[in-house]
Amino acid sequence: MSRSEALGAARRLMRGFAGAPDPRRHAQQFYGVLVHADGWSKTEQALIVSLGAWLNQRPSVGELKPRCEVTLEQLAANSPSA
Repeated sequence: MSRSEALGAARRLMRGFAGAPDPRRHAQQFYGVLVHADGWSKTEQALIVSLGAWLNQRPSVGELKPRCEVTLEQLAANSPSA
């Protein structure tokens, strides 16, 4: 999956976050879309890896969506199409 495809898929996942039956699993899916995409810069890769490490610490459910939103905003801000 390309970087732009990953950003699109991540945006779709963010729209469905509120209705997700399992927010932790949803956040892991969000992370999975990003981590398996090609074309990230070293800085963006570090941001994605940081998100994964944070998710492995099992943060509270209330922290999941805001952290994913911030990650997506940072990645999208670096996008050539942004």
